[in-house]
Amino acid sequence: MRGVAVREARRYVGTAHDIDEVVQEALVRAWRRRATCQGDDRMPWMRQIARNEALRLLERRRRRSEFELLDDERLLAGVADEDAQQEQEGMLLRMEVEQVVGCLSVADRQLLALRYERDLTQPEVARMLGIPEGTVKIRLHRLRGRLRKALDAPV
Repeated sequence: MRGVAVREARRYVGTAHDIDEVVQEALVRAWRRRATCQGDDRMPWMRQIARNEALRLLERRRRRSEFELLDDERLLAGVADEDAQQEQEGMLLRMEVEQVVGCLSVADRQLLALRYERDLTQPEVARMLGIPEGTVKIRLHRLRGRLRKALDAPV
């Protein structure tokens, strides 16, 4: 019965934790309602219980995320206009940076990620990429210039 519940849960939820949660709830529900199962083949019955539990979990998550969105909107409504304007400008700048960085080559994005996301030093980046440190310095300098130019360009 557990195997049937696991297979059915996998069809609806993705993470191992969610699958385990659905299966556990389905097995408990099946045990409590075992007297309602009619017929010798209990597999379709168990599949339906697992499917219902998976759908319940997804619905709870959907409602929770809608509630969180409503809370965020209420919070933003209470923020002063100046703060909201600054937050919006910061968000737009982050989106613009992501767009510009997305247009870079894979090698350039990797270089930026190692240096600025992982916060590695230039010698560490050079060792990881197997290139001279001077090459890393030059490429980073040129990349920063290209990014500055792209971000300063009028829209």
